[in-house]
Amino acid sequence: MILPLVVLGAGLSALAQGSGAASSSPSIRPIGVVTKLQAGSLTLHTDAGPDLLIEIGDGVSFLRVPPGATNLSTATKVTTSSISLGDRVLVRGRVSEDQKSIIATTVIVMTKSDLASARDAERLDWQQRGIGGTVQAVNPETKEIKVASPAAPSAPGNPTRVVSIVLKADAVLLRYAPDSVKFSDAKPNTFEQIKVGDQLRALGAKSDDGSRFTAEKLVSGTFRNFGVAVVSVDVENRVIIGKDLVSDQAILVRTNADSKLHHLPPSVAHVLAVLNSGGGAVGKAANEAGGEQLDVQQMLERAPVLDLGEIKPGDPLIVVSTEGAKPSEVTAIEVLADVAPILAARPKGSNQAVLGSWSLSMNGGEGGP
Repeated sequence: MILPLVVLGAGLSALAQGSGAASSSPSIRPIGVVTKLQAGSLTLHTDAGPDLLIEIGDGVSFLRVPPGATNLSTATKVTTSSISLGDRVLVRGRVSEDQKSIIATTVIVMTKSDLASARDAERLDWQQRGIGGTVQAVNPETKEIKVASPAAPSAPGNPTRVVSIVLKADAVLLRYAPDSVKFSDAKPNTFEQIKVGDQLRALGAKSDDGSRFTAEKLVSGTFRNFGVAVVSVDVENRVIIGKDLVSDQAILVRTNADSKLHHLPPSVAHVLAVLNSGGGAVGKAANEAGGEQLDVQQMLERAPVLDLGEIKPGDPLIVVSTEGAKPSEVTAIEVLADVAPILAARPKGSNQAVLGSWSLSMNGGEGGP
C-alpha cells in the first residue's frame, strides 16, 4: 500500500497563494482535476469538493508547469488542446455574473502524464532511500529519534533493529491529520509533536553500518489498532457501529474508498496470534513464517478482500486507524475479519494487537514504504 506523494499536490497551492494576480480571493483560484472537456469550457472537480464550470474564452493564457513547481519560472506556454482529462489545474479568473462558473484568464496545468512520471520517480526514491518503523525514543535536546525498523531478511529471529534518526537543517516534517487516512491531508508539524509509539517514515541517507539515518523528509503519525465487537453495519454510509472489546464502550468506525478491508486467512491469523502470545513469540512467529522476516503488509496484500456487507452483528474485528479527534469515532485504515485467534492471544486487559512490521507502509507513503 502506498502513501500518496509529498510534493505533487503542494505546487499548485503555492502558485495559488503567491501568484501575484490582481485579486487574492481564493474563490477565483480553484485547484482540482479536469473531469470534462467541451468547446469553450472545462469541468473542474475541485480539491475543496464541488465541481466548477470553467469558461475559456479568447485570450486565455495556458501554462504548463512540472510537478512540485512553486513558481512560474519553469512554466512553458501551451494551448488548450494540451489539456486532458485527469490533469491537475489551477485557474485564475473571475466569477461569472450568475455566480455559477469561473471565467478563466489563466490556466496553469500539471499534466496527468507528468504527475505519473514524477510519482514513479518519487516511489523509486523512497524505495532506495527510505526507512520506516516505530518511534522508541525522542531526544528533544539533540533532535534525535530512535526508531525500531524492520531488519534485513537475512536476520531471522531478529525482525527489528534500532536506528537513530537525525534531521537535516532544512528537513521537511509532516504529520497525518486526525481522522484522515490520506497523506494528502498531512500537515506541516514540529519535532515536538513526534512521540514514542508513533509510526514514522523518513527519506534521506543512512550511515555505512546502518545505525544512523539523516532525514531530509520525515512523516509521522499516531495510529491505533483495537478489537471491536460489531453491533451493526450501515453499508450505504460505510459505517460500522461496535463495542471496544476491552472498555466495552461504543465506537463508530467510518470506512471510505481509502480503507482496506480483509479476511485474514487462518495461517496468517495463527502467525499473528503467536506474535501476540508474548515471551519468545517473535522468534517463534518468524520461524512459523518460514524463518523469514515477518512482513504483515505483504500478508495483508495477499489476503482476500472483505466486503462491508459480509460483516454481521457479533463479528470480532481488528480496526487500524489514525488517532481521531474523538476517541469514540475513527476512520479506518484497515478492517480485519477472522481475527478471533489474535484477540484471544493478547495479554489480559490489552486492546492493542501486535501486528508485526506495521508502519506508514500501511497506507503507505512516498511509494517506497
